[in-house]
Amino acid sequence: MRQSARRQGTGLVVVLLLAAGVARADIGGLKPFSAQLDSGAVFVKEAGFGHGWRYGGGVFFRTGKRAGVEILLERFGVPVEEDAGGEPGLGAGRMDMTSLLFNQHLFFLSRGRILPYAILGVGFCFIGYSPDDAAVLPEKDFVDRLALQLGGGLDFRVSSGLAVCGKVRYNMVKTWVEDLPRTEPIRETDPLAQNMLHLYGLELSLGLKFSF
Repeated sequence: MRQSARRQGTGLVVVLLLAAGVARADIGGLKPFSAQLDSGAVFVKEAGFGHGWRYGGGVFFRTGKRAGVEILLERFGVPVEEDAGGEPGLGAGRMDMTSLLFNQHLFFLSRGRILPYAILGVGFCFIGYSPDDAAVLPEKDFVDRLALQLGGGLDFRVSSGLAVCGKVRYNMVKTWVEDLPRTEPIRETDPLAQNMLHLYGLELSLGLKFSF
């Protein structure tokens, strides 16, 4: 997996170098609408959580000369060690996270082949957990939470309708583990009284963007 992550990082560097070689070419400004597909590596910061692969797809709408909104659905999974994050009783297994993201893109350039941008947004994260030993009780799961999105990206426009896009983004989820079945509504649980886990995922991705 580490070798795959290195290959992913090398691919991103190659894209950036190619982009630098044609920086002066001008093929027009941002298109009003784009569809995109991407994949890459994810590294979760919290102790006891590993790294894995992510994939996603979505759409992009231009909202200004140097601004646009991305709506993206993504999913990734990582291994979980026993008692990960200092959570007693959490067995080894796998965590899967599906996120619906709403990200604002702020472009530094409005025309040309190379369009770098900053990313700021929020995501609705739905977290699943599958223990290696399903017989362990009590059954546990992660609480679904809202997450802040911070990062940056670069579009290398092969043509006016096709671009290779690279992104580096933090998916910043703070959540906790609960025993199942839930005995009271989640709104009555005080998050400050929980053992908060900082499941901050560093996501590296490469993809294609089709503009119309």
